[in-house]
Amino acid sequence: MIIGFLALCLSSIAQQRALLFPDFVDGNVRFIGNTRVEKLKLNFDMISQKVLYLDGETLMEITNMPMIQNIVTEDRSFIMRQGMLCEIKGNDDFQVLVNWKVKKVNVGSKGALGATTQAKVEVLRSYEFDTAYTITDFRKPTEQDIHSLEVWRQKNENTYFVSIGGEEHKIQYLKDLYKEYPAQAKKLKAYAKENKLTMVNAEDAFKMFEYLFNLIHK
Repeated sequence: MIIGFLALCLSSIAQQRALLFPDFVDGNVRFIGNTRVEKLKLNFDMISQKVLYLDGETLMEITNMPMIQNIVTEDRSFIMRQGMLCEIKGNDDFQVLVNWKVKKVNVGSKGALGATTQAKVEVLRSYEFDTAYTITDFRKPTEQDIHSLEVWRQKNENTYFVSIGGEEHKIQYLKDLYKEYPAQAKKLKAYAKENKLTMVNAEDAFKMFEYLFNLIHK
């Protein structure tokens, strides 16, 4: 299914990606104005911040992201916030919108013997679209491929829109959390330090948000 001017064919564009879902999932997209496209095979590229979908064997990209009202898959929901596609997370007590974002940081190339400073470095094993193949060859690099790949470190740059205490705040770094919640900042800092938590790790971020909720509502 083609969405006309909403889509860009990526069949001639080869680039490295970091996909949110391991495989393309069935989903429905609703645009502003109540236009709806159903039963697309969807994915989200956390690097380019674009929604991708399959039109038969052709990889497509939705280009007018700000016009998206919501996306619903079998078990996950997304909405737009400040121009970013965000997943709705949280529980009955508080809501967090998460914009999943990955930044590639080049840290060199593998040498003839595969030597790199691998201690804190990992190859970005995102799916790649190879223009020499059909979409059925949309694949992860093989071990042989990896020997010739540049080495990248994945750096998470997620943005969170946190609704605790009746107001929504945009949070990306721990310092943002301290600034937006000054009354709880001292205890938040101590909790993060004691448990070695950062906002780079999404699991850590949610631990901070849960702790914040408990501080506000204790």
